[in-house]
Amino acid sequence: MAVQTRSDNTTEPLILSDDSLVRNGVITQEPARTTDLLQNTVMAKIAATGFWVPFNALIGADGSGVPRGIYLGDDIAAADLVAGDIDDCAILIGNATVNGDLVVWDDDTLRATSIVALATVEARTAADALIESAGIFLEDTVAISEYEN
Repeated sequence: MAVQTRSDNTTEPLILSDDSLVRNGVITQEPARTTDLLQNTVMAKIAATGFWVPFNALIGADGSGVPRGIYLGDDIAAADLVAGDIDDCAILIGNATVNGDLVVWDDDTLRATSIVALATVEARTAADALIESAGIFLEDTVAISEYEN
């Protein structure tokens, strides 16, 4: 007797809205990096250089402690980040609603509920910081293809 199977070949998009702002930028070298930088990782921006870094620490007074964008390119090997800056990287910098389930928090060190600028008048969650600094909204989604009729 034949068995019927169903495979879900749909792909969920990260960006759910139109007219989002994507710009190419430089991801700065990380000499101590041991893990790959994954696609859809939340990023912070160094104020003095304009270079991007993964948002993975809350104490960066140079801009690295505030999420400001999302890396959209292919995964970057840790060895490449150790070797030097990575040029021409696509970064979502604003005006977007994104699928919150597809957003990557670097090495699972922080999350949308992490408090940015703790103990200051600027204290807010990482999700709120993305909204306020870049106009990027994290949206909860449900993959309709997971449900049968």
